[in-house]
Amino acid sequence: MDLDTRIKKLVTGMSARDAAEARTAPEQPSGSTEDKDRFAEFSATVEVMFLMAAVDGSIESDEITKLAEGIRHMASGAKLDETTLAAWLEELHDKLEKDGWSRRLSEAAAKLTTPAARARAFRLATAVAMVDDDVAHAEAAAFDAFSHALELEDDVVSRILREVQEELFGAG
Repeated sequence: MDLDTRIKKLVTGMSARDAAEARTAPEQPSGSTEDKDRFAEFSATVEVMFLMAAVDGSIESDEITKLAEGIRHMASGAKLDETTLAAWLEELHDKLEKDGWSRRLSEAAAKLTTPAARARAFRLATAVAMVDDDVAHAEAAAFDAFSHALELEDDVVSRILREVQEELFGAG
């Protein structure tokens, strides 16, 4: 079963455990504090992207692709196979169901401790929302919630929204 199918099952509430051979979500490294901090930032960024994709109640195929692409890009060099990715996203889905969207956003934002990390997470979440060239009302409202939770200035938010739109669809 391909990644798209697994994640589609995940976000519609069906268990990805049936599709995954093992539940091997990434674990926090046991190395240096710097490695642990990088992992926390990586995990929080993935969760922010996931929350943007899930904010409108469904994750579209284009969003799934962009989400997986962003995760793989950030994890370059790390082993992150389809089974691991599906299990990790299932875990995020379970946390979302248990804690709710606002709490998950707040907890993820708290792990993004630098302005650069917060801007990067917002940029990637924006790309997930915009990739299908149709920003749903819930996604548009989420931009405000994300920018507030990530403590981003209005000019930074505007610049990122513009840049992502240009990167995805060209200047125009």
